[in-house]
Amino acid sequence: MDYNNQGVANPDKRILIVEDELDYLDMLTERLQEEGFIISRATNGQQAIDMMKNMDVDLILLDMLMPQMDGVTFFYHLHNTLKKNPPVIILTNFTEAAYPQGVTDFLIKSNTSMDDVVKKIRNILPKSK
Repeated sequence: MDYNNQGVANPDKRILIVEDELDYLDMLTERLQEEGFIISRATNGQQAIDMMKNMDVDLILLDMLMPQMDGVTFFYHLHNTLKKNPPVIILTNFTEAAYPQGVTDFLIKSNTSMDDVVKKIRNILPKSK
C-alpha cells in the first residue's frame, strides 16, 4: 500500500518500510509522509519481495525479525533474485546482530528518534528540487 503526501519536499522519492510492529510502522509512515516521501509498506519480507517485483524504491527501511521471511532472507532475495540494490537501512533492537554485507547503515530502534531516522535518510537520499 502506498502513502503519499503530495506537494511536499520529496514527491519523487519512494521509501519501502518493511516492519512487523504496526505501531512503529505507523509512526514511521506518518513522519516520513510529513517529510514528503512516498511510502510503501510491508509487514514481512515475503510481502516486500512480492511488492519489489513490480516496484522500484529509492531506499528501504528494514526490520530484521519478522514473520514469514526475516530481514536477512529478504535482503538476500532483493540482491540475488530480484537483482535490485537500493540503499538499505536496518532498523532493529538487536545491538549484536550480524547484518548482511551490503547494508547501507543500521539504527537501533530503542536508541533512535524519528528525527534521527529522517536525518539518516536525508544523508543517503539527495533532496528533490
